[in-house]
Amino acid sequence: MEIPKKEHKIGNTTVIIHSPLVAMTEEERVRWFNDEWEKGNPVLKEIAVAVSNCYSED
Repeated sequence: MEIPKKEHKIGNTTVIIHSPLVAMTEEERVRWFNDEWEKGNPVLKEIAVAVSNCYSED
């Protein structure tokens, strides 16, 4: 089974996301995120920390 992908062009850069999440509706993605957050998904938690660090002023 092939993993769904979605391509985005940002200027001269092409970003290709390979993830089942790209085939989900917005509601399905929200539900997935909330379920995974509650389960304590470590990758999701690491991403949240990385994003938070981008906005913190140290």
